[in-house]
Amino acid sequence: MPVILNETKQARYIIQTGEIGARPAASLFLMGKYYRQKEKLSKEETFMKLNEFMERHYKNYNAASWEDILEDIAAKTVKYPLQEIASVGITRPELTQIASIGPVKYQKLLFTMLCYAKLYNMLSETNDGWVNTDIRELYKSARVTVKYKKDKFLYLNDIESSGMISFSNKNDNLNMKVNFIDMSGKPVLNIEDFRELGYEYLYFTGQDRFIRCSECQRLIRQTGKNTRYCDSCKQKKRLEAKRNWWKNNH
Repeated sequence: MPVILNETKQARYIIQTGEIGARPAASLFLMGKYYRQKEKLSKEETFMKLNEFMERHYKNYNAASWEDILEDIAAKTVKYPLQEIASVGITRPELTQIASIGPVKYQKLLFTMLCYAKLYNMLSETNDGWVNTDIRELYKSARVTVKYKKDKFLYLNDIESSGMISFSNKNDNLNMKVNFIDMSGKPVLNIEDFRELGYEYLYFTGQDRFIRCSECQRLIRQTGKNTRYCDSCKQKKRLEAKRNWWKNNH
């Protein structure tokens, strides 16, 4: 699941729009944190709010099947502070380092790793540049595809040979460390959305044409003058149009 920098903002978006997403439990946990910590609701009040939300927005919702999950969320979310980070700043020296590596696919991967490493540094004073993120998620956010699974590690080995990243010495640890982080320099690029980090890099460096989805603000390639929505929001708009047509004609 992509990183959410400002969980308060995202929780409010879910509550306002009813967009439960593909992982409803994760969205509910985020909402639970918001209700307990921002709205100062009790465990019982939070449970009721989550149940009401599911009744309105989750198709074929079965309250009995979800009762234990909602109760657990309502009880535990008070213990986990809401993450509220406005952005992750990238400096000019960092971008210069990335541009020096060669293939664009490597640049996108290195930029993505840098963003994650700086985020984790902001969340923990002891992180020291480590990227504690699943490799599949890194490639997905970087928008780098491979023909064979083994190529993912070959690409990372190539980047590691440049000295810009290091692998853990532990055999069972696949985490990587970014070695050129500049935490004190003035940012020239502020990343507020981790869903499309590869596109964010290409957009900033002018290597392709992008716009933000009019609905969810996701960065998408501009394929024509009428490009407005990402694939997900485009599908939702089509379904809404069909429902409205049905209501008006029956």
